[in-house]
Amino acid sequence: MEVFIVGASGYVGGAIADKLIEQEHQVVGLARSAEAAEALRRKGVKAHRGEVGDLSQWVDRAGEADAVVFAWLAPDSDAFRDMDIAAVRAVLARLTGSGKAFIYVTGSLGTGDTGPDVEVDVDTPDNPPAFLRWRSDLEAEIRRSSHSGVRSVVVRAPMVYGRTDGFIAGSLLAEVKTSGRTHYVGAGDNLLAFVHVEDLATLCARALQAAPAGALYLAANGESLSFRDFAMRASSALGAGGAVASLPLQTALAVMGPFAEALTYSQRLSSAAAEQGLGWRPTMHGVDAELRSLGAAMRS
Repeated sequence: MEVFIVGASGYVGGAIADKLIEQEHQVVGLARSAEAAEALRRKGVKAHRGEVGDLSQWVDRAGEADAVVFAWLAPDSDAFRDMDIAAVRAVLARLTGSGKAFIYVTGSLGTGDTGPDVEVDVDTPDNPPAFLRWRSDLEAEIRRSSHSGVRSVVVRAPMVYGRTDGFIAGSLLAEVKTSGRTHYVGAGDNLLAFVHVEDLATLCARALQAAPAGALYLAANGESLSFRDFAMRASSALGAGGAVASLPLQTALAVMGPFAEALTYSQRLSSAAAEQGLGWRPTMHGVDAELRSLGAAMRS
């Protein structure tokens, strides 16, 4: 099939594009610049020039494809939030009645703070932080579009690692290089959930093929580490000798904005819906192996 990807130049969207090409699908990626377009072409993606915010440049082309993957994660600002909502609604309107798949890839914060002792699944009511309530509402809207002839699917991912070039890798390497340590927020006893970017891409590819309309999946590999433990392991692997420091929540809020509060949440996520419904199983290496790879890359 031909799949149009919004976010094909990004970390997660790029991995999804690679997986679909590996499976011999045709992939068209939205590219905002000539440089991005050329990078997509080099990896076998047909580039379609356009800005996410200028719907006239790309929505009709997306609607011509057999399926659409939206893997563009809007930065935390009102302008980008409105852009995300407008783009999703425009694509859904274009796909209405077609029966085509629309996969929305997002973060797992819509589940909110699960606490350290409860593993949540797709049937658990959403409890997002206030600053992300809009995204939880949008995800519900996407799933409801299944009643309008769109095979709409939402895939939520926790902390994504892999390929040594994602957000986690970049932030950890920057911390060690600038301060000689890694940081956690608050007490750091909250549990983090993880998924490898290649496993996430595999799940999205399977959802394109077989997910029922209106489905929700949580993509997690089953690992749970406290933020403090993760920071210590990262510090050791990256040559900082295990040196860590707590970033008080108020300080973190001043630096990162409301997202800092989410870094104090525990998340234990069940991927049972994806495992039972799509036969998905995480197969890639875990977080410790990833940290060792980052350390080796930093020393080379």
